[in-house]
Amino acid sequence: MGTTGVLAGVLLLGPLAASILLAVVFVLVWPVAAVIRHVVDDAPYESAMVVAGAAAAGVLCLPGLVRLLAWGALGVAVALLVAGLFVLIDLVVPARKPRKSRRQRKLERLTEQEFLEDEHLIASLQCPLSIEELCGVWAETSSTLAQGADMRDRQAVAEVRRICLDEFERRNPDGFQRWIDAGAPANPSSYLLPARGD
Repeated sequence: MGTTGVLAGVLLLGPLAASILLAVVFVLVWPVAAVIRHVVDDAPYESAMVVAGAAAAGVLCLPGLVRLLAWGALGVAVALLVAGLFVLIDLVVPARKPRKSRRQRKLERLTEQEFLEDEHLIASLQCPLSIEELCGVWAETSSTLAQGADMRDRQAVAEVRRICLDEFERRNPDGFQRWIDAGAPANPSSYLLPARGD
């Protein structure tokens, strides 16, 4: 419908007047759209130029639609035919995936950076620690969880605990099994460390 109106507007005003109208509206709207896009984090549009172009086409569309309606039934039929054509095109062409806002992209970068920091922390645990130190790490993670860790800390704790479990089982399989059978208490030292005097 809008495209029909634009074409009719060009026919009504003539190419030169239509071009001047488009240029004037574009020049007026584009800076405003650019400022809004810069100031607002989650602007509802991606490009100020697209907004300015749509506004210019909309202004040109109004006199064109008036002209079409002045033609009576023929004008309405032409408008509906072209509108139906564009609806059909819209149904056939796959929808473009929405781009993430600047704020979402920034948060994503921060999340990736935090993930890398966690990876470095985890890599440092693979694993020069003694079994006694690993038991201490396990006890610390228990207190972290008991204090109400957030999602990021819970993920880091889960990965650290996975490493501890692997090391416990590899270094002392019998003690590890006794600890698991006892319900995996928060401090595994009494099950995994050798008894004093051994």
